[in-house]
Amino acid sequence: MKPDRVLLWPVLLLLFGSSALALLALTGWQQPTDLHLWQDPWFWQVLRFTFWQALLSALFSVVLALPLARVLALDSGLPGKAAFLRWCLLCFVMPSLILITGLVVMFGHSGWLTPLLTRLFHSGWSLYGLTGILLAHVFLNLPLAVRVLSAQWSSIPSSAWKMAAQLQLTGFRRFLLLEWPALRGVLPALSGFIFLLCFNSFAVVLALGGGPGVSTLEVAIYQALKYQFNPSEALFLAGVQLLLAGGLFWLISRWGKLQWLAAPSGETGWQPSLPGVVRWLGRGYYLLVLLFLTLPTLSLAPAVISRGWARLPWSQLGLASGWSLIFALAASLLALLMALLLAWVAAEPARRGWSKLAELAALHHLVVPGMVLSVGLYIFFMAQINWLDWGWVAVIWLNALVALPFAFSQLKPAVFVYRSSYQKLAASLQLAPWLHWQRVILPSLQPALLRVTGLCLVLTLGDFAIFGIFGQAEHRTLPWLIHELAGAYRLGEAALASLWLLALAFTGLWLLEKKPGRCRAEWGR
Repeated sequence: MKPDRVLLWPVLLLLFGSSALALLALTGWQQPTDLHLWQDPWFWQVLRFTFWQALLSALFSVVLALPLARVLALDSGLPGKAAFLRWCLLCFVMPSLILITGLVVMFGHSGWLTPLLTRLFHSGWSLYGLTGILLAHVFLNLPLAVRVLSAQWSSIPSSAWKMAAQLQLTGFRRFLLLEWPALRGVLPALSGFIFLLCFNSFAVVLALGGGPGVSTLEVAIYQALKYQFNPSEALFLAGVQLLLAGGLFWLISRWGKLQWLAAPSGETGWQPSLPGVVRWLGRGYYLLVLLFLTLPTLSLAPAVISRGWARLPWSQLGLASGWSLIFALAASLLALLMALLLAWVAAEPARRGWSKLAELAALHHLVVPGMVLSVGLYIFFMAQINWLDWGWVAVIWLNALVALPFAFSQLKPAVFVYRSSYQKLAASLQLAPWLHWQRVILPSLQPALLRVTGLCLVLTLGDFAIFGIFGQAEHRTLPWLIHELAGAYRLGEAALASLWLLALAFTGLWLLEKKPGRCRAEWGR
């Protein structure tokens, strides 16, 4: 048996076993699934709101991104375009609690923009509810839509632009015949992916929902297990979540894949110049979006300064930073190793059965509710494991599972290119297996591995829900510290912790965007 198959079996057992044991624990706990919830108006209210907020979030994110993406692709003189696209990437992977803290500082009950908004909205202004959820979701997902759509516009070849100019196609006719065909292939997948992200939203809805009347399926699962300890109700909600999220993910996979992580090439060839009025209107809109994406984080600095440096919790911040980095680095390394093995098997065209199995193992955690997975494993091993002592193991493992689908999606294309182009040539060198990996495979995959490491680090640094189940006070992480400080209305301290978490996430992005062999990241170049 090949060495990769020997390693594959325990990885498959761990991945599928984690999901199976979590669901088994819930199905066998005290009573069967509570099917009577079908008749409960509360369930239908939660389901309607889950769909409604996800639909509005996806619609606003894509519609608002379209004009900006066109400006970024066609206005060659736009200042700071490369830095803005990198900032968009950081916004998309930014830990949500950083954004939530910034929005509370700006728009909360004592926010510095709240008096103005209260006068503008005669019926009253409140961040909490659908308004705050949409603000946060658009902030997190608009940057993804901008990167994807601007890349699609930039992919139109210069020969097509020249042909359109020779045919004197302008305005709507050029958009309909040239630009729209480049967009329509990616718009369904992009909209569906954003919808799925918002459908599975947890931290944003929990923090900004404002009460039980504004809840999604993910939050309802958390409340049923954490506060009510009603596994039968949680299992029913989890089944609905799995059915709907799984169906959505299947549709998205049929529509196509999104290349949102790759940095823009910067080489677009000849393109028509925008008319003067359109160009300046586009730059004005660019400035508005830039303010929208930067003000929530910039507003954290005055909140920190107003608190006073001597009164800030520096010791708590240092300890939480250490634990966050330990958990995030361990989970990132684990996710990277599993993703590399699964991508290696999935990229082998000769064995489609193994390829499909490896892909299913890597991606199925996109649709398994994270809260059900966490609490299910907690319940299953509660009699055998003292989670007060071993909860940190679950924090690392479950964070690795959360990051695995994203790591696999980024590694698989690079591994496929290597296996299809260079594997036979490398095999002719007749190196020992460990030398083959050390001297040939890993150097070839180094750019992709570096990007995936940075991505996993940023994703796992922002963990909030998993630590809420397994974490202990002595191992408090930065997101949980932010939650505790904000819950105690200590916004200055929460802002400081958020800024520091943002700095750590920026470091992860630097690793993600860094060119191999370069000593510094060319941010803004």
